[in-house]
Amino acid sequence: MRLRQPDRHKSMMADNNPQILVVDDEEDNLMVLKGRLGRRGFEVKCAQSGPEAIKLLESFTPDLVLLDMMMPGMDGIEALKRMKGIHSGQFFPVILLTAKDDKESRIAGLEAGADDYIGKPFDIDELNARINAMLRIKTLSRALEDTEWEVRRLTTELKGQYKFANIIGSTEAMREVFEKMRGAATITSPVVITGESGTGKELIARGIHYSSALAEKPFVPVNCAALPAELIESELFGHKRGAFTGAVSDSPGLFRKAHGGSIFLDEIGDLPKDAQAKLLRVLQEGSVRPVGGTEELKVNVRLLAATNVDLEERVEDGLFREDLYYRITVLSIEAPPLRRRKPDIPLLVKYFIGQMNEKFNRSVKGVEEAAMQALTEYDWPGNVRELQNVIEGCFVYGDMEWVSERHITLRKPSRRKAEEEGPGAVAQGDDGEFKTLEEMEKAHIERALSLSDNNKAKAARLLGMHRSRLYKKLEAYDLGR
Repeated sequence: MRLRQPDRHKSMMADNNPQILVVDDEEDNLMVLKGRLGRRGFEVKCAQSGPEAIKLLESFTPDLVLLDMMMPGMDGIEALKRMKGIHSGQFFPVILLTAKDDKESRIAGLEAGADDYIGKPFDIDELNARINAMLRIKTLSRALEDTEWEVRRLTTELKGQYKFANIIGSTEAMREVFEKMRGAATITSPVVITGESGTGKELIARGIHYSSALAEKPFVPVNCAALPAELIESELFGHKRGAFTGAVSDSPGLFRKAHGGSIFLDEIGDLPKDAQAKLLRVLQEGSVRPVGGTEELKVNVRLLAATNVDLEERVEDGLFREDLYYRITVLSIEAPPLRRRKPDIPLLVKYFIGQMNEKFNRSVKGVEEAAMQALTEYDWPGNVRELQNVIEGCFVYGDMEWVSERHITLRKPSRRKAEEEGPGAVAQGDDGEFKTLEEMEKAHIERALSLSDNNKAKAARLLGMHRSRLYKKLEAYDLGR
């Protein structure tokens, strides 16, 4: 959506001649002020009553108003209120002219919206000084309005093109994520978010929740891998006092804490089989039974889950219940690794620098070209989380104005460390050059497809894997179907 800057009423004067509206019921006063202010470079329009001034204001916005307080019919206070109502979205200072210069009158005028006052008879030099002071304030106010509008425009543009729920990206992969998130926010079905560690799976889950009708309800995150196996069920579903050693009081459990909202089960693939069975029952029945309890307690919770393992493989290996897998994968969203969305790196870097500037009260301007090249060429095994940490690490340099290559520390894993990490580990190809296991696996699949004349079923048998797993590998390596 493109924001349009608010229209301003056109001034009936040249831009360099401030326009003043003088309102006074005495014609002689109007003529004197018009002549004296005109000689000082002001464009002056006159009105002899409140209603006349209000009618003039319907067609233009002055830079300043000189308003007599004591007028027959509609007095200055009432006229002031009506004037402010006509151009409520635009600021123009009002200086009250009053022959009755007492405390009560001043207070009444200021409370009605006046910005200054001067008593009659007044010195023209003093009036001129007050007018110029008010016009300086108006100029600053106009500049602030324009700045705020530009900030809103840029923020809206960023959100519309590159950002959704604090997730930043402009690549096709991220646009697909945003599209699925928006769709997921319109329903309450379970969602599974897949992807490597550090890709922002919890951010996606939070974005779905806070963009949905449940936004005002609880969002309860749970790291399944961090829960002790013997306490998982009581943590998730609650327990009764005395159910086990240490259960000194009843506990509602995280599902009941999330009642009416969303629960986010991170690393759901690490749930033990017993807990999986209970989770399936909760999803099917909409109720939980606390450990040590006999009563079923109703819960209404939306499930959002995440995993960095292949749940289909876990199902095939007997480590994850097939019925639970189909129950939770109504919608699947993949958080792409950063190495597959490198055009987003400059956007992310700019965002993180802004974050760190605010966090550490700094004013780092950006990243030098050579440093940005280094950042975009790196493979980011730790994904967006690693990039954020690298940018934060740059801020240890107190005198830094721009991030340069010397400020950046990138990880260079040893061969042994890479071998321990599994996927992406170093292997040796036929040409003697070290290759990653992903590269070797891709080449092996390509050979199997060649030997089987591109018959996927035969290729899967040659490779010793299930056909569904082969399809996922083909998609991951962009080998087509």
